[in-house]
Amino acid sequence: MSFENEEGRQILFRFVEDNPEYMILSDPDLDGIFAASITGKALGADISRIQYPKPSEIDTVKASRSILIELPLSKGLTYVGSNVLIDHHGQAPVIALYNGSRKTREILFNSGIRSVSRLVFNVFKDFLELNENGVRILEAVDEIDSGNMVSELSVKMNKAFLLNSMREDVRTSLTRMVYEMDWSSVLEWVENEIGRWSLVENRVEKLRSSLARTGVVTYFTYDVTDQLEAAARRMLMFELEKSEKVVVCIGLRKGKPVSATIAARGIDLSKVYAELLKNNGVNAGGRANIGGIQFKQEIKLEDALRLIRMAVEGSGCSLPV
Repeated sequence: MSFENEEGRQILFRFVEDNPEYMILSDPDLDGIFAASITGKALGADISRIQYPKPSEIDTVKASRSILIELPLSKGLTYVGSNVLIDHHGQAPVIALYNGSRKTREILFNSGIRSVSRLVFNVFKDFLELNENGVRILEAVDEIDSGNMVSELSVKMNKAFLLNSMREDVRTSLTRMVYEMDWSSVLEWVENEIGRWSLVENRVEKLRSSLARTGVVTYFTYDVTDQLEAAARRMLMFELEKSEKVVVCIGLRKGKPVSATIAARGIDLSKVYAELLKNNGVNAGGRANIGGIQFKQEIKLEDALRLIRMAVEGSGCSLPV
């Protein structure tokens, strides 16, 4: 085992020993579900310790004595007391100890790691064993989270999850499958879901017809209560990110903006988040190239778009041509 993996593993083992009532809190995306489940399996944690805070409520989360998977402070949550962060975004993948908001120790890993699931598996690989299906599935998660889906399995698995990303029962079921390393059930679930994908393709075209622009921002809206539109907007965002400078999809509930996803090419969105946070009732955070926005107070669509455009233009970022 490499030095980094050994040190990272020891941090987690010591943390669990020092905090016997620990929880595992994770980003609810596919990579987060796999990483949380693998972590729980490796640590021998009861599956009930694994929880997935809702992105819309992340600013109310006060994490304490928790292993946090892809939930850095920039997401908007608060760290209280001792916590461990496992994250593969940023300048390098990291396992870091925190006391409140102060980082007290960190182990950096090879920047070529493509998913937090891979990071966790590498740390615990002497305690875990993958069969052939498990190896294929973990590689598919790598491809999905790195945005480079080349295998048939990664394409299918991504679509299967997008069809169910809002369903808590599916997260619970997937967590149990991965925790038990029941890879045949994961593959069966993928095949059962993929047949419904044509419904999403129709919604992609509907969303595409609503594309508009304000300043340098290309945007569209979707209904946050509609699972098919939620899946379709991810596919359309992925497509537009390759050609547009700044892409925003705004989630509406009863016609009012409640959230948004923003992605950009060649600029650091952290400055945009900082500008947005200057507005009352607006929360924003995420990675350098993609992140989320929440509108905590009622706001009109035109006003939400104005705030986003002004944040982009006022961030001082040099936009690519």
